[in-house]
Amino acid sequence: MANYDPNDPRRTDATDPHRPSGAAETHVEPVERRASPLPLIIGILLALAIAYFVVQYFMSSDEAATTTAEEPAVTTTEPAQTVDEPAAATDAPVEAPAEAMDDAAAEAEAAAEAASEAADEAAGAADEAMEAADEAAAGAADAADEAASDAAATAESAADTATEAADDAAAAADSAADSAADAMGTAAETATDAAADMANDAAEAAGDAAAAAQDAAESAADAVNQAVQDAGDALDGAISVEDPAPATTAPSN
Repeated sequence: MANYDPNDPRRTDATDPHRPSGAAETHVEPVERRASPLPLIIGILLALAIAYFVVQYFMSSDEAATTTAEEPAVTTTEPAQTVDEPAAATDAPVEAPAEAMDDAAAEAEAAAEAASEAADEAAGAADEAMEAADEAAAGAADAADEAASDAAATAESAADTATEAADDAAAAADSAADSAADAMGTAAETATDAAADMANDAAEAAGDAAAAAQDAAESAADAVNQAVQDAGDALDGAISVEDPAPATTAPSN
């Protein structure tokens, strides 16, 4: 069975071939981590220590070579000469090797001192390099500690700020809810009072309209009665006819 890697950049199918009905998987980017400088510092320190020991080894071997290269002092003595005149001629060959031996010893001693000074300088340089490496390691550790402390302080401050913002938002939400409840209560009371006032006004208007209608009905009844009475009077007047006047005839000529 083939291995299915959801992070394979050459993959073209967004779903697992072994689970075709599953949901599509998203590509997860790998997290890059910074390498620690501690192995590099340890390697530098080890290289310096090895160089120091190698220099010490070679310097000690050079010192042994210079000490063993010195020629031994000549202890042989010439037989005593009884003749006084040839004695002056035999003194020169004896003094020349002694001076050469002294010069060689001085040169060997100077070379040994120079080698010792070089070894001391190399040891001092190695010590300084080790101290510099220690200081660099300490500085890197201090910087890492300071960075971690600063990051922790920043994260704590951000958390406090987020907590305060959440508290402020909750308080604002509570205040808005209280204000909305108060506004709804006030609106309900206002609407109730307005409805009661409108009902009272409507009742009063209905009472006034009923009174006006009653007055109008009474006025209409009075007008009808008056009209009926006037009509009766007019009818009585029309029925009662006055006596006709006697007719007069003109005389004929």
